Amino acid sequence: MLTRSAFAVAFVAAVASAQWTDDPMANTPVVVQPGDQDVARFAVAPDGSSWVGWFDFSGGNIDVRVQRLDPAGNPTFPPEGLLVSDNAQNTFVVGWDINTDTESNCLLAFVDIRNGGDNDVYAYRIAPDGTFLWGPDGVTVSDNDDFEADPVIAQLASGDTAVVWPRFDSAPGLYLQTITPDGNELLAHGGVRIAGDGIEAPAFERIAATPDGDFIATFVRDTSSFFSPRHVLAQKFGLDGTPRWGSSPVVVSDATSVPIAHLPSLVLDADANAVIAWHDTRDGDFDCYVQRLDASGNPVFAANGVAVSTEPGRQQIGPAVAVEPGGDVMVAFRNLDGNQNFQGLNVQRIDGDGLRALGEAGIELLPFNNQVNGTPLAVPDPAGIAIFSDLEPDSSMGNFDDILQLIRVDASGSLIDPAPIDIAISQSQKFRLALRNNPLGGYLIAWDDDRNGNEDIFAQNVNADGSLGGPSCTADLNGDGILDLADLQAFIAAFLAGDPIADLTGDGVLDLTDVLAFVESFLAGCP
Repeated sequence: MLTRSAFAVAFVAAVASAQWTDDPMANTPVVVQPGDQDVARFAVAPDGSSWVGWFDFSGGNIDVRVQRLDPAGNPTFPPEGLLVSDNAQNTFVVGWDINTDTESNCLLAFVDIRNGGDNDVYAYRIAPDGTFLWGPDGVTVSDNDDFEADPVIAQLASGDTAVVWPRFDSAPGLYLQTITPDGNELLAHGGVRIAGDGIEAPAFERIAATPDGDFIATFVRDTSSFFSPRHVLAQKFGLDGTPRWGSSPVVVSDATSVPIAHLPSLVLDADANAVIAWHDTRDGDFDCYVQRLDASGNPVFAANGVAVSTEPGRQQIGPAVAVEPGGDVMVAFRNLDGNQNFQGLNVQRIDGDGLRALGEAGIELLPFNNQVNGTPLAVPDPAGIAIFSDLEPDSSMGNFDDILQLIRVDASGSLIDPAPIDIAISQSQKFRLALRNNPLGGYLIAWDDDRNGNEDIFAQNVNADGSLGGPSCTADLNGDGILDLADLQAFIAAFLAGDPIADLTGDGVLDLTDVLAFVESFLAGCP
């Protein structure tokens, strides 16, 4: 438990003006600079801070930069962000990844051409104060003559970091390197191949760390040509790349090939079982499917997955998956007509037996009409699922500006809020949306935005009650509508006494996150 003096230090260190805005027209700027700030990536740390990374196209080079927002939404680096790498980059950029570890450090994995004309993989670990913990040039994960792209990165339960990426050309496969907290490689330099036979080229991978120190990966079997068997596979791996579910990956779906460049979704349930969602054309048009794998990698649902909708005359794409508190799988998806001229947004719940619990078509969240809505994102909500999507209200008139909305539904498919929550309503196009749960409660959101004539990056905090901006006035412990010394003294006394009233995050544990939640609410002021 924190002492009174430790609390005082934490409070003083956190004092700053809250920057999370409650205005969906303005939003909170992450980086607004000349030129394009593009291909944003977003991660949230255990302390409620968030890290945003991007490629900076404003100069003659394509640089990698990051910004850290503290729990109150204040940027902690200069307005242009912290320069991570100005090494040579291809004129086209590929996918990359950002994550955080248990100490709220930032983890990055990306490719560049600093060692030659082909892409190689590099990883960085950056502390909240901007210290480069793995050195100014990061860790060279792989440097060879083959083309590599789209690395993903995650901390394992051991404290080590896993980087997984596809390699093409002479030695195709999915590769793994594991890095210690000090930045030392645990495996042979260049990594070990964990999927692929040296002929097929697996890619479009996602990984999730499990509590036992392993990680689960889902990926597309082969992407070497348009006619490749692009089946959805999964495997559990140990720290050294040892497969846990047998010598061959688990077949999630081989009913037909998934579309070119399709990235299946992967989340873990409360028991660290894998839940995977994707869309394919096995029936002649697009349909969304979901599968659950138990701890041994055995499919729980029907072979090749359960269709989230069987509505006639419609097709479904872009499944976003989350596990609701009761343990069932909820999937949001775009619902379209055969020509993809009319569309809406639906949600479905798949119960433990693999049955569609919300009817054969799911429940409609956005009306089926000629207004374009984008691929949704989803995270768990205390009552069900929170779904983030963009909508082009005037797309039928040739205006492709988007608004961003958050829709929360419970396990029965009923709306939690009276209407969708407006997140961003500026007249602009918005790209590369990101949605995360806030460990302090609510949600954190980021996206690329061209409201200033070039691409910048904005973010938004959404509180657990659905309001925008800093948290509601939870710091007013005496309920008098005024935040003053009396509330501070009341919180300190309750915290040191173990009184549940000080559990502002609602997780049943009194710790630093509750102190940060109090400070954020105190600084935000009462509405």
